[in-house]
Amino acid sequence: MLKSKVQAIGLLIAVAVAGFAAGAATQSYAHEKSGRRDWRRSCSYSGVLQHELGLSDTQRDSLRAVMQRYRPRMREVFDRVRPEMDSLRAMMRAEMRAMLTPAQQLAFDSLNTRERSERNRQERGTNVERR
Repeated sequence: MLKSKVQAIGLLIAVAVAGFAAGAATQSYAHEKSGRRDWRRSCSYSGVLQHELGLSDTQRDSLRAVMQRYRPRMREVFDRVRPEMDSLRAMMRAEMRAMLTPAQQLAFDSLNTRERSERNRQERGTNVERR
């Protein structure tokens, strides 16, 4: 009786290990086929361009230099239209929020707070870079 229990436990462990290995292999394969990329490396516009267009590092660096040259003028334009954009964003979010359940509204509010905080953090970083 003890021998059959040991065999059953051994078989159970073997099936669990095989299932884990198969799941890991399938997930890895699906991840590769999905075209997902490392967002830490490619979340910048130049990173997206490098990934989508197959840029060399030299091309990517040249494109970054062009973007940096235009950044002050782009910022000036954005600063002029920002109040209107903020107003439209607030109206859109209010309309969207009204369609959600109370629990979803809390999650939506939290998501918007995190987004706003991240945007402010990035803007402070951009302002430091420009000095």
